[in-house]
Order: sequence, then structure tokens, then C-alpha cells
Amino acid sequence: MASSHKTVRRKVGTFRPRADGTIEVIVSHGYNYNGKPRRLSAIAKDEIEAERLALELAAQLGKRPDLGMGLTLERWWAAYSVGKGDRITKATFERYAGDMRRIWLPALGKTDISLIAHKDVQAILLSLPTNSQASHAKASLSAVLTQAVRDGYLSENPLKSAAFELPGDVGTQDDGGTDWSSNPFDAIENTSDVWDVQTVLAVMPLLRGVPLEPCWLCMVGAGLRREEALALTWRDVRRISIGGRMVTQLAVYKAYTAQDGLKRTKTRRSVRIVAVMEPFGARLWELHGKPDDAVCPVSVANIQRRWKNLFEPVTSKHAKTEGRHKGKLFGFRYVPLNRMRATHSTIIQQAGVQDSINAAMHGHSEKVSYTNYQRANTIDATMQAGEFLLVRGGKHAANG
Repeated sequence: MASSHKTVRRKVGTFRPRADGTIEVIVSHGYNYNGKPRRLSAIAKDEIEAERLALELAAQLGKRPDLGMGLTLERWWAAYSVGKGDRITKATFERYAGDMRRIWLPALGKTDISLIAHKDVQAILLSLPTNSQASHAKASLSAVLTQAVRDGYLSENPLKSAAFELPGDVGTQDDGGTDWSSNPFDAIENTSDVWDVQTVLAVMPLLRGVPLEPCWLCMVGAGLRREEALALTWRDVRRISIGGRMVTQLAVYKAYTAQDGLKRTKTRRSVRIVAVMEPFGARLWELHGKPDDAVCPVSVANIQRRWKNLFEPVTSKHAKTEGRHKGKLFGFRYVPLNRMRATHSTIIQQAGVQDSINAAMHGHSEKVSYTNYQRANTIDATMQAGEFLLVRGGKHAANG
């Protein structure tokens, strides 16, 4: 028996409720050679899926539901969440969802995605408290709108190839209140988000025996992402002789995050064998354990707190309750643990290693032309950086 439910006509497609609770989605656009309307249909389990299917059917028929046709950011985000949301990592999706929920949907949710203007986005970005938050929010919205372009629902992404001013871009203070006009040299040195060679070498002996030490060694010594270091087992670490010199290598092919657990690396280029520069390689090998044991047996949920605690002062009143490692790095300039990867990249660059090899060592996701010299063995580059660290102390460039 046919359903008695009322058919709902939308600006993109028609929704026809069925007796079993599902929804028939019908989209028409243009005509066939025989003069009959071109039409596609599909069955959806609920309205959210129906919205997504309507957009997909419209794209298949060549229909453009943009330019004032009523495809709001709110509707597109619902469709994106169901479709693309299942094809990206939970961590990435949660970051996008947080920015959409807190920032973009309250301000632009009812706006047709084709009518989102540069001035609207600019005003919202400048209203955010920090440069970092604005930068991440911009990236989230851009990713969501880029998918609309790829799927044929939007003519162009208004955030692409457009210049935006972010909080802190103008003025004499940064997000943390550092006044650049008083002493710009001190300001730049004290707010850099990477460590210099001297700091790295001074910190290394202080981290001996700290549970985070193996993770730090992998990041600052080999340029691994934090999630890559946390996924390593000792089966993924080896020390071999090359040209009479011992080299520690890491097999990088997986990652571990709180949201997704164990997963693949960020990109195909992230699957790589990386040499650990000295003296970090030798120290890492000293710590090696059973093949299936984690290199860094620290919970991903509290690793950032553990790292920050190393920089906190410990009073005698709280010394026993706050952990014996707290305050080990008190007095050093704090930088987040994930910036140790950037610190490694900076050391490699200062040592005179070619940028192309530097990028390959870090498994960068940018489109790079991997010519023969870029596929070069990274062992030589790592040894070059190790010499820079140990022999020259980071004071001069490798070719200086």
C-alpha cells in the first residue's frame, strides 16, 4: 500500500516519506534526448542522509545547487558530517566540528554557502581572541568549503587565494602580550616556538630516566610527529653499521592518537625509514626493550600535561605528591612537545641539509616533486646534522 505521507519539495530535490519510515529522495535536472526529464532517486534512512543524497544526486545530474539556491552552511555541514566525516580521522573531524559548532554555525549557519563573503569571514576571524585560534578556525571552514567545491556544490571556495588579517598580525604585541617595541631581539628569542641547538643539548641529560624521554628523542632526533613516536614499538627500532658508523633507524608506518587509537600515518609519504641523528640515536638504543613493548609507554591522554609539568617549579610542600620528575626543566623556555619536530627540522636546516631532503625526512604532505636527489638516503643528512650538533655545537652553518 502506498504511503499517505505528504511529499516535501526542497530547493535541492524532493523528499517523499515512505511507510517504513525511510525517505525517497528524487532529484530532477534537464531532459534526456527523448524529451523526458532526467531524474535520479535514492532511499535515505533519515533527513540528514536525505540531505546528503540530494546533493550527491544533484551533482551527478550536473545540477549546481549554489548561487542563492538555499544550500546554507548549516545544511552543507550536516551533509559533510555524514559523508566526508566517515573518511577522515576522528581527530581531524572533531577539530572541524568544534570550530563549526563554536564559531562558524552561530555566525554563518543560515547563510547560503555561495554567498559567504570575504568581509564576513574577516570580521569573524578578527573577533577571535588569538592568532592561533583564528588560524585553525580558518583552516576548518576552508576544508569544509573545499569539499563543497570538489563535489560540485559550490563554484569556488571564498577562503582560497584570499588574504585574511588575523589577530596579532598588526601591532607591537603578540597573543601572549609580548611587547615587540621594547626589545625586539629579546622578544623574538623568547617567543620562538622551537629550541636552538644549545638548549637541546642542555636539556638532553636532564631528561634521562623521564618516561617522556624516548618520545622526545624520536621527535627531536628524527623529526617524528608526536603520534608517530607514540605508535612505535621496539620492533620498529634498529641499530646498524653503515660505512663503519653505527646508525639508529626508525620504521615509521603508523600513528596513535586519543581519538582514533592506532591508525595509518598522516599521508603515504609519511611511511618512511628515518635515521636518528646523534647523540639521540645512541641514547635511544640504550633504552631499547622487548620487540612488542612501546618505545614511549606514556598515555596519550596526559602526555601534554606530563611535558608541561617538567617546566613547573616544585615547592617542598608539594614535592612528594607531584611526581619526582616535575620541575626537571624549570628555568628553560617552555615550548609544546609537538614543536620538537619543528626543532629537528630547524637543526637539519641550520646544518646545511637541502630543504628537499629535509622535507622528505619529515614525510611532509605537501606536493613535492620527488626526484632522484630527493630520494637520497637520509642517513648522510642525519650524520651531517649530528656533526653540526656534537662537533660544531650549532654555532656555524655546515658550510660556513
